[in-house]
Amino acid sequence: MKKILILGASGMAGHVVYTYLKENSTHQIIGTTNSTSFGDDTIELDIFNIEKLESTLKQYQPDVVINCVGMLIRGSKQYPDKTIYCNAYFPHLLKRLINESGGELIHISTDCVFSGKDGGYTENSFKDAVDLYGMSKSLGEINDDINLTIRTSIIGPELKEDGEGLFHWFINQKESVTGFKSNYWSGVTTLELAKFLKWALDKKISGLYHLTNSQPISKFDLLNTFKDVYSKNVIINDDKDYVCNKSFINTNKSVDYSVVGYPQMLDEQKIFMLEHKDFYKHYEL
Repeated sequence: MKKILILGASGMAGHVVYTYLKENSTHQIIGTTNSTSFGDDTIELDIFNIEKLESTLKQYQPDVVINCVGMLIRGSKQYPDKTIYCNAYFPHLLKRLINESGGELIHISTDCVFSGKDGGYTENSFKDAVDLYGMSKSLGEINDDINLTIRTSIIGPELKEDGEGLFHWFINQKESVTGFKSNYWSGVTTLELAKFLKWALDKKISGLYHLTNSQPISKFDLLNTFKDVYSKNVIINDDKDYVCNKSFINTNKSVDYSVVGYPQMLDEQKIFMLEHKDFYKHYEL
């Protein structure tokens, strides 16, 4: 049994990862949150307080730290200084502190390290982001023989009512929305990310890994899949003018893990949400 410390256990990715691993793994799961508690084994930790970070790592001595902390696009525009610290500097600080005590880091990165001009990006594709969010996440990636960076893009429910993710936005729409037919995506649900992490914790995986089923889907088709799975009475208008292709593929054949298709991913996410209704009272399920 390993001791797993999850940073950002109340965030969009973190709360699902924390909950799923607590319920489905044999490891000891501890989570950190920025201000409010979430779950039985969460502790308050401000990642800008390096002294508290060091003392927390020393106290708990985790075998693996999963970093689900990150400044998102909206925050990067409001707080560029915090974005650089959180997305670019902090993962490397964390890596050094964890590795010095014999532990390993699993870090979550994003498809936004790419501009979206080309699509079909591999692990070795040139990272050409031009905005602060994408560039900061690019700088925060760690590719070595000890730690693991998972590059992906996530959708999923959020604990806060003012969330900014695509799924959160769509599920709160009432009438009509626009779906981009020429905007391609190939990420995963936060639940699928959690399932991969459970699998990876029992393996020895390091370096950079693209978590995807390598089957790009347009945002228009993705919204329609949301609509079908969640029985939303919403009209989705198509838009072909906006063009962006951040689709990425997995070329790492040494990792024997298969990501399911999008209908199954979203069906499983809905089941998870129905099983944890107390988390999602702000959604109509």
